[in-house]
Amino acid sequence: MELWHLPLLVAGGFACGVINAMAGGGSFVTLPLLLFLGLPPQIANATNRVAIVLQTAAGVATYHHHGVRPWRHLLPIAIPTVLGSLLGAYLAAHIDEASFRKAAAVLFVVMIGTVFLDPKRWQRRATMGRIRPWLYPAFFLMGIYGGFLQAGLGVLLIGTFVVLGGYDVVNGNALKFSLAFAFTAAALITFAGFGQVQWLTGLALAIGTVLGGIVGARLVISQGVRWVRWFVVVAAAGAIVKLLSG
Repeated sequence: MELWHLPLLVAGGFACGVINAMAGGGSFVTLPLLLFLGLPPQIANATNRVAIVLQTAAGVATYHHHGVRPWRHLLPIAIPTVLGSLLGAYLAAHIDEASFRKAAAVLFVVMIGTVFLDPKRWQRRATMGRIRPWLYPAFFLMGIYGGFLQAGLGVLLIGTFVVLGGYDVVNGNALKFSLAFAFTAAALITFAGFGQVQWLTGLALAIGTVLGGIVGARLVISQGVRWVRWFVVVAAAGAIVKLLSG
C-alpha cells in the first residue's frame, strides 16, 4: 500500500459505512476503489472482507448495547449460511482471474437490483419473527454468494428477515449484522489461508468503514437514502466496466 492510498481508503471506507448503515450495498463502492488502486480482482475481493468483518462486529456490539439481542434465532440460519460462505470463498479463491472477472461482473448486475429494496418502508411494530426450516437452503445459497462476492447481500438479507421471517426492521437488522459477521469472518479466514488478503490495506479501509457506520446509523433523512442508492449504482457500474475491461 502506497502512502497516497491511505486517505482514499479511509474516505472510501467511510462512504461504504454510511451506505451500509442507511441502505446496504457499500461494497459496490469499496470494491471499485480497490480495483482502481491496482489490486487484482480476487485480492480486492478478499481484502474487502477485513472492513466488512470489523463493521459488522461494531454493528452487533451497537445493537447489543441497546438491548436488541435476537441471538437465539441466529444459530439455525448461521450454520447453512456459513457453510455456503466457505464454499463460495473457496470457489472465489481458486477460479482463474478471467473467469472471476466475468462471474463477478454478472453477479454485480444481478445484485445491484437489491439496492432498490427499501426496508425502511416496512412499518411493523417490534416483532420477533421466525425463519422457517424451508428457508435454510436459501440461506445456504446466499452464503455461497456472500463468500464469493458479497456486494448487495445485506439488503437481500434484511428483506428476507422482514418479508419472509416476520421480524421488525430493528430485529431484522440486528440479525443481518450478526449473520454477516459470521459468514464474512468464515470467508476472510478462507481467503487468508490462501494468502489473498492485504491486511494493511484492509485495515485502512476498515477505519473509514467503522466511522462511516457510526455516522450513517444516526442519519435518518430519507432523501439522503435515495441519493445514496444512486451513488451505489454509479459505483457498481464502474466496477462492472473495470472487471470486464481488465
